[in-house]
Amino acid sequence: MTGPSFASPTAPTAPAAKPAPARSAPRPGEKPDDGMGLRVVTYLRLHWLMILFCGTLLGAVGAFAAWELLASKYESYALLQASSAHTSIGAQNNPHQARTDFATYVKTTAALLKSEFVLNAALRDIKDLPTIKAQKDPIKYLDEELLVTWQDGSEVIRITFKGNEPQDAKKIVDAVQKAFMAEVIEKDLREKRDFLKKVEDAQLEMRRILGKFGNKLEVKPAGGATPPGPGAPPDAENPPAPLPPIAPGVAGPSVPPVPGMSSSDVVNRLNPSILINKLAALQQEIERLPLTIRDYQRRHDVLKAKLKTLQDAPISKGTLELVEKDQDVVLQQIRVNDAKRKYDFYKNGGDEKAPKVVEFREVWELHTKRLDELKKEKANTIEGQVRLGEARKLAEELEGVIRSIQRYQEQLDTAKMLLGRAEKQLNELPLPTDRNGGLIPVNFNEKDLYRPENSDLESTDGIYRQLVRQYYQTQMELNSPTRVRILQPASQPTQRDMKKQVLGTAFAGIMGFVLIALGVVAYETMTKRVSSLADVKTSVPSPIVGVIPVQPGDGTRDSAKLAATNEAIDKLRAYVSQTWLSRGATTIAVTSTIGDEGKTFTAFGLASSLAQAGYKTLLVDFDLRDPSLHQLAGVANLAGVCELLRGETDLRSSVQFLPSGLHLLSAGKWSDEARKASTGEKLQSVLAKMKEPYDCVVLHGHALLTVAESVEVARRCEVVLVCARYRETATPMLKRAADRVTAMEIPYSGIVYVGASEQEALC
Repeated sequence: MTGPSFASPTAPTAPAAKPAPARSAPRPGEKPDDGMGLRVVTYLRLHWLMILFCGTLLGAVGAFAAWELLASKYESYALLQASSAHTSIGAQNNPHQARTDFATYVKTTAALLKSEFVLNAALRDIKDLPTIKAQKDPIKYLDEELLVTWQDGSEVIRITFKGNEPQDAKKIVDAVQKAFMAEVIEKDLREKRDFLKKVEDAQLEMRRILGKFGNKLEVKPAGGATPPGPGAPPDAENPPAPLPPIAPGVAGPSVPPVPGMSSSDVVNRLNPSILINKLAALQQEIERLPLTIRDYQRRHDVLKAKLKTLQDAPISKGTLELVEKDQDVVLQQIRVNDAKRKYDFYKNGGDEKAPKVVEFREVWELHTKRLDELKKEKANTIEGQVRLGEARKLAEELEGVIRSIQRYQEQLDTAKMLLGRAEKQLNELPLPTDRNGGLIPVNFNEKDLYRPENSDLESTDGIYRQLVRQYYQTQMELNSPTRVRILQPASQPTQRDMKKQVLGTAFAGIMGFVLIALGVVAYETMTKRVSSLADVKTSVPSPIVGVIPVQPGDGTRDSAKLAATNEAIDKLRAYVSQTWLSRGATTIAVTSTIGDEGKTFTAFGLASSLAQAGYKTLLVDFDLRDPSLHQLAGVANLAGVCELLRGETDLRSSVQFLPSGLHLLSAGKWSDEARKASTGEKLQSVLAKMKEPYDCVVLHGHALLTVAESVEVARRCEVVLVCARYRETATPMLKRAADRVTAMEIPYSGIVYVGASEQEALC
């Protein structure tokens, strides 16, 4: 084997060159070479199969969950009417006070509808329903699913329930409505009856007390009995007169009446102010109710006028335009035009009274008449659908106004009847007389002298008057309709539109793919691995000196790809020789950031290409800890760099000659002595001996960021090539390696991108 001559003169040393200036940061508003949008598309293209598979699984789960959770349920609803004002015709200081508090009353009613005692009462009737049995906490379930809604200014309260079982939904709404009426409305009536009984008992007690103080009015019964004297206490022979009942079914105190006199006459004669107050209250109601009725009648007339206007309104221009575009109208218009054209043709060509011309005129007129009828029919259909919704709203409001008018009219008739009866009773009352039958004059200016017994009597009498007033008002309330009544029981359940369920399911299915895609983008954004040539360009300021399309170790047999790879290596060799070797550089270090990034493939290919181009080239495996060049060259790892560093051999006997003309110096056997000798003067001496007989020395070094000797080797070379591999190199690591090369002030440096696409390799 013939080797190179080591007696040749030393190759000229390359002059120290200034480090390449770092690439300036982009100015504000300047777009980078690769935008974020293109990078996201690249990430999605790389992981499309995983996105498709995982997105299908996640989307199917989400779509199933959305279909179940957003299932179109059956809805049933019932209506309650809460009057905006009390219907009682009793005395009220402010008759509009109830309307003022109506908003609070409606909110209270809505809260009571979903109260626990109402729901518990409803559960007694619906506890056997499948919908209720399936719930762990039926009270909480009903509280969440039962909806109570109302509109401001409206007296209607809506109770709504949605469920998967239509019959269960109807029964639940009916049960809640029934429980509310029983537990709230009827309970309120029972409490008023109990209160009325207590008022009656208090009246009897107060009348017994009054009998001890004052003089009773002389009442001459029809039987000639003499009334009790002044101060006589009530006893079995002189019982107090009972109060007259007003509400049907509500009896007064069980006290026998005075013979020959009605109970109301006794009360009115004992205290005529009660009757006078009653007259004033009824008169006030009679004055107020006609004004209210006229107000509602005006609203009634306005609503009827609106309905009449809506009915007589002409067909809108938009409807006519829709009719003109209708398919049936267009076809009929074509028939009219054809008939008109035939009629004009025969009319212009002969006698207008000819049978054929008359026949065509009749056909044309018939088609024209049918066209007008068809347009009118279509217009009425379209316009009717539009007006039907408006007419329904007006009809509902008109119906409410009519009900209010009827209710207030009934109150007015009742007040007039009671007023006439009270006036008759007042006229029958006798004037106050003394014992001799003379009238007792009333002196309004004279004040009575203070007496303790008079003070006690007045106080007790005032309390008694309040009790009597309260008695009658409570009876009137019991006789009046309840403020809340059932307007409509539970409706037949109807299923809502499934549009929301379908859209939710489709959205959940799409979101499965979106979430996986976002996860891929987030992962790639965090790892920041090189995915394109643009990533390399934007990561480091060093120039891109080589772009190799095929990744090392992929085992491709495609001749076109192999040819493209060889061409890319030759382009790298041409750049290195013309740019750096021509300037006197002789040592080229090929390294990477961490490892497994194509530096072995690049170093061997570059050295082989230089040897084939006529350069006397030595390829040195300086990856002492993990050598791999001998495997790629197909030779044994015999004595090499480690032995040279330890002084166990010389360069001549260690170099191996390959058939391609390339000289190879393997790494040798690694040891701790070799590690210690790979720095300082020993390393400098070994490198100097390597450069003497060769035009170019290519050093395959260890990863730049992991081993100390890789920095020692790199800073003693004129050229450093840092390899970046597709999907293996992280851009932050690549930037850190480039910054380290710049800090070492190496004359020449560049980046070699391995694993690029064919289009990127053309740059």
